[in-house]
Amino acid sequence: MRIAVVPDAPVLRPEHASLVDPAPQLRAAVAEATAWAERVVCLNGSARRTTTSPGPYDERAVSFDRALLAALTTPDPAALRGVDQALARELWADVSAAGELADLLEGKEWSVRVRYDDAPYGVAWWVLCYERADG
Repeated sequence: MRIAVVPDAPVLRPEHASLVDPAPQLRAAVAEATAWAERVVCLNGSARRTTTSPGPYDERAVSFDRALLAALTTPDPAALRGVDQALARELWADVSAAGELADLLEGKEWSVRVRYDDAPYGVAWWVLCYERADG
């Protein structure tokens, strides 16, 4: 099984397209991952990382994102299920699919490739590809 985690970023939506692509590397990583994957769970980190983020700066945002990325790249189903949903909402993070992803990852060995890891515009976005070790 192949699973991709991609952000549900407004910058990727056609209605936000312009003459100059605001996130070409993210768009390319998302296109590649979604074409490759059998399942696609959307998730993104906080949107309050900087003073220019969509949400007002919150000093907890970067550490929240680091912990979430560690759970995603380990991968650690228990940590994904344990994501503090209230804190995620406060930080404007969309982690509603974390539990579903944890269920898919549970009890199996996975290889994980990070295709994109950045926070342009002060929002943590990741593109991750999971493949079962047994194919």
